[in-house]
Amino acid sequence: MQNRCRDSAIKTVLVTGATGFLGQIIYRNLCQYGYQVIGTGRSEIPKQKVVKNFEYIKADISDTKILAKICNDKQPDVIVHCAGIAHQRTFRPLPDILYDKINHHASMNLAKIGGKANPNLYFILLSSICVYGENGGIHFNEANRCNPSSAYAKSKLAAETILKKLFKTRCIRKLDILRLAPVYESDWRMNLEKRICAPGKRFYFKYGSGQQKLSVLARKNLADFIQYRILTDTSKRICGIMNISDPKPCSFNEMIDLMNPKSTGYRKPVFTVPLQSINIASQIAQLCFPTKKQFISSCHHKLIRDIVINNQRMLETGFKPKYTITKIFETKQK
Repeated sequence: MQNRCRDSAIKTVLVTGATGFLGQIIYRNLCQYGYQVIGTGRSEIPKQKVVKNFEYIKADISDTKILAKICNDKQPDVIVHCAGIAHQRTFRPLPDILYDKINHHASMNLAKIGGKANPNLYFILLSSICVYGENGGIHFNEANRCNPSSAYAKSKLAAETILKKLFKTRCIRKLDILRLAPVYESDWRMNLEKRICAPGKRFYFKYGSGQQKLSVLARKNLADFIQYRILTDTSKRICGIMNISDPKPCSFNEMIDLMNPKSTGYRKPVFTVPLQSINIASQIAQLCFPTKKQFISSCHHKLIRDIVINNQRMLETGFKPKYTITKIFETKQK
């Protein structure tokens, strides 16, 4: 393949995990703006989801030979790394070593391979606010000390650390580490429902007053931000860590009202649970299941505390998120 002119306004972007919840919207959004996009994933992609300017290559992110061939043949200017193993499963946890292999080492290998193929590589890692710790808090900013407890969060922080080292050694020209708030869509609510829904989604729980605040991220805001960052990319060597979220956090009450609207004519029951009951239940569960103590404590804090991140660095880039949780859900209802 002939080398393209690096001054061209049209950039080649490699999106890993292109068949996933985040990868799908990211590659489609970039294609709409005229970028040449190569997507990779472990599964076949439906033909109806193939769009103009897009090429899909079935590939395992841990297969370095395939990654090397893709990067050498396509020479991407930008890699948006979405692929990885998601949050720890509760009752059937995966081995910690698997999280480390996929989320940490595969990210490192991809950056090394991509940087070797193109020394001007711009690498974007999708990380998580979980790296700050699983116990909740308020107004986390990028300078806060990270204290991850789950295998998922630890693997994400390990990936961040090795990528920063690769940047310092000039393996890659530019690095964006995006720490994402819980992501949602009108028809993909798992990150919201697990905080307010009963098993089976037959009714909702309100813990205490329901005023607990949670930073969240509309999937469309993430796709727009990545497109904005690539569009405004310069030749400068920059390593940035940014919290990514909607403009403002929402309360549990707001989530319940939006997901269980009166306008439908039928509202699922909403039960109020006193915070003291949650505290007692958490203590009993930790005594009964000592090996799950850390996980139980994490769930407890996520229900009763604010989890709000500072997104000032994101806003200082000039990006203005268009979507709020209200706009996403009310548009769906119409």
